[in-house]
Amino acid sequence: MRRRLSVLLGIGLLLAGCVNPSPYGYLVGGTVPPQMPERLAQDTVTRMEALYPAAHTRLALTHPATDPYGLALIEALRRKGYALMEHRVNTRTAISTRDDMSGPVQPAVSREVGLPFGYVVDGPFESRLYRVTVFIGSQSLSRVYRMDQQVLAQAGAWVRKE
Repeated sequence: MRRRLSVLLGIGLLLAGCVNPSPYGYLVGGTVPPQMPERLAQDTVTRMEALYPAAHTRLALTHPATDPYGLALIEALRRKGYALMEHRVNTRTAISTRDDMSGPVQPAVSREVGLPFGYVVDGPFESRLYRVTVFIGSQSLSRVYRMDQQVLAQAGAWVRKE
């Protein structure tokens, strides 16, 4: 009985680890050429244009974008005409007692504001592979790139998960 309980507890902890949300942002380890984030952002926006028309798509970042890829992506999206709300951090430190401020705090991202939008850039994996994944609403776009001799090349097609 005790062994069975230990096995069930171990499986439960393992599955709980799978449920936790993965980190978002620029998770690249090591040194890369300074133009790499800009190039990845340009390629990402080019693919997004084909699937999400700029004039009809509002995006709301779900996490801070202070890394080189995030800053390049925000700039490229805005240049193409996307409406983009950046991630807001609640900087209020004191609790207000005023009646008009005591209501519930609204979530930073909602369908009215725009499609929830996030990204992960990670790597290197074996053979100097890097991966870009953008999350738009409930869908994602992902592509792998290879770095050879400080030159970035596409290592596959964009994959869309609906």
